[in-house]
Amino acid sequence: MNEFVVRINENQRNVKVVDEHFIEIDNNRYQYTINELNDSKVVLKINNKFYETALLNKNENVISLLINNKTFDVNIKTSLQEKAYQLLSQSQSNISNQTIVKSPMPGLVVKIIKKVGDKIGKGDTIMILEAMKMENEIKSIHAGFLSEIFVEEGKPIEKNISLFSIK
Repeated sequence: MNEFVVRINENQRNVKVVDEHFIEIDNNRYQYTINELNDSKVVLKINNKFYETALLNKNENVISLLINNKTFDVNIKTSLQEKAYQLLSQSQSNISNQTIVKSPMPGLVVKIIKKVGDKIGKGDTIMILEAMKMENEIKSIHAGFLSEIFVEEGKPIEKNISLFSIK
């Protein structure tokens, strides 16, 4: 079962794709079908209601969709990505304006991309963490300088351990 967190115009929904016929949205089950009209248009049928959908724009974080002649900005993350985002957002800060980013999940540090002292921007990928056979980019939650790295490449880590700090 695939689980996602979907934000549509700032409203959050939890979506589970049960199989090719059923979907759960906020724990309510719906029957669905998807019919492709062309490369950018599909007709989505949910419980006998039809939604003509067209892709307007797609960037790294947001997809703009036209659904029955109304525009919606959609952000989709897997449940794992959402948990990682929430944990990174809650990383502790102390009075010296240093933020310590903690591991959102147990896993293996596959690659450390930045070095101590590097100037980093908000959203820059600092390292790659492999968890459940998926590679997850661990990103900076704000701009600054990478002041310390607490883990090593190739080493397994546990959830909630300190990965790096930003000043």
